[in-house]
Amino acid sequence: MSDAEGGCAEPRRRDARRTRDRLVVVAGRHFAQHGYDGASVRAIAADAGVAPNLITRYFGGKAGLFEAATALDIDVPSILTGPDSELGGRIAGNVVRRWENVDAADPLLMMLRSAGTSPAAAQALGDFFTEQAARPLIGHLARTPDCSPEAAADRVAAIQALILGVVVSRYVMPRGRLAEARAEAVVAWLADAVQRILDGPAPPPLTAPAG
Repeated sequence: MSDAEGGCAEPRRRDARRTRDRLVVVAGRHFAQHGYDGASVRAIAADAGVAPNLITRYFGGKAGLFEAATALDIDVPSILTGPDSELGGRIAGNVVRRWENVDAADPLLMMLRSAGTSPAAAQALGDFFTEQAARPLIGHLARTPDCSPEAAADRVAAIQALILGVVVSRYVMPRGRLAEARAEAVVAWLADAVQRILDGPAPPPLTAPAG
């Protein structure tokens, strides 16, 4: 009897999707509490009430599960709409608003906390910033004739380093003036710094090592 005749295909698909979604939710809690290295595939599976081999079946293993549990879209293209003279302010406002109310299960926070000890988490974090943040901004800056893709990439690298420094200083290991300042003051400070990178002379090129 075929699946169409027996009516079994759609319930199986629904069950698989439900199991996969549950694993993602449970894994998010485990990664938030224990970090990438401390989270156990067996413990995640047990908490989700499934066999550990389903993690391999649905995600290819722990790294794939971590990638699914930390997936998010920060919608950078929407920030690029508007005058370029105010782009620094839009970037800064988006960064600070997003991070002011994060909890321990926030995907980006999980990636940041795990990146220092886990190559897989570091790779996931690098891929996220490359695809979600850097690539759209590079394309936006390089649309003008006087800004090559290489020069745009160097400016974006400076902006990314600045933002990561703010995030770590204020939200990951909060110490010092950035951590103690009011949110609106951080927005103004970061907006000014980002706009200076956007409008100022091009930074020295970040050339790859020879050979």
